[in-house]
Amino acid sequence: MSTTEQPTYRSYLLRLRNLAKIALGKYGITQAKLKLKTPGGNGLYQVTISSNKSKSNIHPGRYALRLHQPGYMKPEAIISEMDWLSSLREAEIDVPNPFRNLNGEWLTLADGGYEIPQARTCTLLSWTEGRLLMKNHKPHHMKSLGRVMGKMHEQSLNWKKPKGFTRPHWDWEGLFGDGFGYGVPAKDAWEAIPQKYQGIFNDTLRLVQEASQELGKGKSVYGLIHADLGVDGNVAFHAGKARPFDFDDCGFGYWMFDLGVALAHYLSDCEGSSPKMLDSLIEGYQETSPLPESNLETLDLFIAARYAQLIYFWQASSLVHPQHRVEAMREVNHYGKYLKRILKKLS
Repeated sequence: MSTTEQPTYRSYLLRLRNLAKIALGKYGITQAKLKLKTPGGNGLYQVTISSNKSKSNIHPGRYALRLHQPGYMKPEAIISEMDWLSSLREAEIDVPNPFRNLNGEWLTLADGGYEIPQARTCTLLSWTEGRLLMKNHKPHHMKSLGRVMGKMHEQSLNWKKPKGFTRPHWDWEGLFGDGFGYGVPAKDAWEAIPQKYQGIFNDTLRLVQEASQELGKGKSVYGLIHADLGVDGNVAFHAGKARPFDFDDCGFGYWMFDLGVALAHYLSDCEGSSPKMLDSLIEGYQETSPLPESNLETLDLFIAARYAQLIYFWQASSLVHPQHRVEAMREVNHYGKYLKRILKKLS
């Protein structure tokens, strides 16, 4: 088979594994056990090293090798993500530890000479140990999440960012407009949203825009956030502590959007309803970072903003990848239902 032919799924996975081995070699890792965790989007391998006699700084243990999705984040944005993770580790916040390759660089290019999959930019991080909770969340889990979220916000507020630092802005334009971009013009995605959700979607965009204009982007309300820290994903719990991971979408946004994301996913994807969870998240957050009452007043709005963002994302995805339209429409209907509920609370 030539490298330009459409590979079978099995051939695709073999090629992806070869790219992973090429990347690991540039970290001085020649012997490792690879376990594919995610084949699409950012390809993710769990890398287990029993011994490493090379001159690299990679010791025996478990690591996460990411093969970044082409065209999703620019190289300078991925470098900035690694810079922030490194600084969070220096602040003794339990997030993945990024590693430089043998050339002292954050980014590693793996090129197998294939057209599919094409060359990938790769990064290597420590593996986040702990349990992923899809259900049975308790108040202490949410409190721990709030605590580490507050620590990250405080660190980002006081951190002097390196020259050239760049990450997406999850403001109104980034959440709903063409500021980030999901492959189609925002207007096309908006118009394709099912009619039964058009009203609540547009109402949310208007309310978020009005609130954003009133809030501004001062340090008391806006800064560097994780932006995708749902309690049902991207956080592992170990020895009672929340350990955030997958900072692929980190960027600049409203502090309350980070909390809104956690609560939005608790309400919809975990089907939770306990008010104690909200209280615990806020209590944990306030242990490590101040939270003015005026900020708290916008929490429900940012929960709504998360649902509207997800509706926009899935609708755009259905236009870019029509073969996945059934799945995308299922997600649109799911989040549309919860957006309707939270807007009733806001009215």
